[in-house]
Amino acid sequence: MIQSFIKYRILVSVLFYILWGSDFFTNVLDLDKEVSSFLNWTAVGILFIFWLFILIDMIKQKIKNKTFWILSMFFLPFFAPVVYLFRRKNLLHLENNMFRNSKSS
Repeated sequence: MIQSFIKYRILVSVLFYILWGSDFFTNVLDLDKEVSSFLNWTAVGILFIFWLFILIDMIKQKIKNKTFWILSMFFLPFFAPVVYLFRRKNLLHLENNMFRNSKSS
């Protein structure tokens, strides 16, 4: 699943922020309370699943500054998942190079 997120990270990022602003969109469209509530709870559920997939990937992978990234998921939940998707390959590469360099010393 995370590979799909990474492959389509621009689309996923745009959808992430559209869902994040779902309350704004329901107010602009002037939807009744029941429909608005349903759409907002659906968006929250989808966002939580997306957030959880990213968090699990952070925990499983050997990435550089893992503690920073996990804490950022809790303190900046609207920003960290999208940035992580774009930085993931580089973070994995940095951790692998650090590990390799420390073994040779």
